[in-house]
Order: sequence, then structure tokens, then C-alpha cells
Amino acid sequence: MLRTRDRRKFIILALLILCNTIFISSEMVAEEEDSLEKIQEELLNISSEEREILDSLFIQAQEIEELEMEKERITLDIGKMKKEIGDLDRKIEKETKSYEDKLDLLKQVLRSYQRMGPGSYIEIILDAENIANLLRRINTLRDLTKNTGELLDSIDEIKKRLIKEKVSLDQKLNLLEETEDQLAKTIEEGQQKVKEMEEYLASLEGDREYYQEQLDRLMKMIDELTLLIKDATKEFTHIIKEGDLPEEEVKLKLAGKNVKGSIREGIFNQIIKANSNLPEIIVHFYPDRVEMEFPEKELLLIGSFVVLDKQILQFKVEEGTYYGFVLKKGTIDKFFEEGDFILDIQPLIGRNVLKAVEIMDGYIELTVEIKLF
Repeated sequence: MLRTRDRRKFIILALLILCNTIFISSEMVAEEEDSLEKIQEELLNISSEEREILDSLFIQAQEIEELEMEKERITLDIGKMKKEIGDLDRKIEKETKSYEDKLDLLKQVLRSYQRMGPGSYIEIILDAENIANLLRRINTLRDLTKNTGELLDSIDEIKKRLIKEKVSLDQKLNLLEETEDQLAKTIEEGQQKVKEMEEYLASLEGDREYYQEQLDRLMKMIDELTLLIKDATKEFTHIIKEGDLPEEEVKLKLAGKNVKGSIREGIFNQIIKANSNLPEIIVHFYPDRVEMEFPEKELLLIGSFVVLDKQILQFKVEEGTYYGFVLKKGTIDKFFEEGDFILDIQPLIGRNVLKAVEIMDGYIELTVEIKLF
């Protein structure tokens, strides 16, 4: 066992190590924050010429990433198709065997009929000893002919299924061929884009390292931003319910058989702000678009609200910028792989049905169909 003095030394040493670890970790976190702030400051303060070059490189990098994502998607599709084709092959093999077995059975029945001869049926009936025996023989002959008919129907049904499955197989094989061609084209486009970027970077000569570093940082920041947006989309759907929207803030008016309700931009932003789980988001309403701004991240998403379901609105993002750099479709799609900004307005309209949404200058207008029963 450790003596009291040794044990005290051990505890002091452990505490020193712990304090040192905390100090180093704090320094590392502080350095990371300083580094991030420095990068953000650099991105905001680069010259117009540097911005133009970096913007071009950023677009190329996003296009390459989009092509890589497309390549993965097509590869997965090909894998699924090959499995479906394998399943169809086995099904066709099974149906073919069943078809051949039924044909063999039919041949045996027909041979039996042939051996009996055309006169056999009459002989069987005439040899009957009494009425009961005669009826029994007639029923037996009827069953024989009926079974033959059912056998023929069964063979015909299998044949139809077999033809259908073979047509389906041919279609899937053709689709597979087209998809494999598409994959080859995507890979070729990706390789060409990479080559173009390398050539562009090479043309920058002495500045190549600087722009490569800036581009790498920007792409890394996009990955971090993707995680932030994925978390935000999961929380966004609750803002109406948890924001406790005051009824007096929804302006109502009759419109034929429907009711129109409007919510001002400022009130909408108050509801978002009330949710502590969301990053800082400011929404702006314009007659032709909705802008969603993330001020702390220098991110701007532009799109519109669309009616997704009877009580659901979706913010459909069509374009965006990050530190003033253009975001391509592939990058925007990546943001919303796990879900979009969905707004559940059921707490606002109850059991009634959302028919339309219109974006006005400074407010949105919802058209709601009243359900009395």
C-alpha cells in the first residue's frame, strides 16, 4: 500500500497533470476560435481580385463535389438494379421450371388418352352395371377432361407471367446499361473538372499555395455549416408551437369560402428567436422571394415557401451565398439531405386546410380552407 506521504505526492502530481491538461485544452480551444475568427476576417477582407479567383475555384470545387455525390448515387442505383435483375433471373428460372413441369404432365395425360383411344369413353360408359355405376363413370370422365382443362389454363397463366417477367428483365437491363453509361459520363466530367482546377491553380504560379489553402478552409467550413443546418432543420418545425404566437398578431380576413391570415416579418423573426436551440436566423419577406440570413455565419439562403401538405409549409431553397461566395445546387442539396426547413402550422390553423401561401413585402399571407365538419 502507498504511504500517506507518497499518496499525497501522487494526488498532487495527478492534480498538476489535470490542470496542465485543462490549460492546454483551453489554449487549443482559444487557438481554434482565434484561427476561425482570423479565417472569417480574411474571407471578408480579401481584395476583389482575390475574391474573383477564389469564387471561381470555389464553384469548381463544389461542381467536383456534386459530381462525386452523383457518382455515389448512380453507383448505389446500379447496385440496386443488379440485385433486382438477380431476383428476376431467379424468378424466371423458377417459372420456367414450373412451365416445363406442367408441360411434361400434360404430355403424360395426353399419351394416356391416346392409348385409351376414341372408343374407350363409350366402352367405359356401356360397361356400366347399373345407373349408379354409370353416373360414377361419367363423373370420372368429366373430372379427367376438367383436370386437363385446368392444366392447360395453368400452363397458359405461367406462360403469361413468364413473358411479363422477361419484358421487365429486358427493361431493367436496358436501364442498367443507360445508368452505367451515365456513370461513365459523370466520372469523365469529374476527371475533366479536376484537371481544369489543377490547370487553373497551376496558372496562379506563386499564389497557388495561398489559394489552395483558402479553398481548403472554405470547403471545410462548408462541411461544418452543413452540420449546423441539419441540426437547425430538425428544430425549425417546432417554432410555431413553441414560439407561442399571439392570436392578435395573425391578421385575418374573409376571401370567399376561405380565410386569409397574414404574419408580419418581425413577428416571424420573434418566433424564431424564442427558440434557444436555433442559431441566429433572420428571415426577410419580399414579393418574389424569402431570404433566410444566418448573420453569425455570413450565410444567406434564398427561396420561397411552398405548401407541402395540408398543414405544412416548406422553405424551398433555390440559391445562396456564403461570405459572398456563390453556393451551387449540389452544396445546397447537401445541406438538406436529412430534411428541409419545414414549418408545421397546425397549432395556428387547427383542423383546417392550408390551400396556398403568398409572399408579400414584409409579410406572408396564408389561404386557409375552413373545415366545419
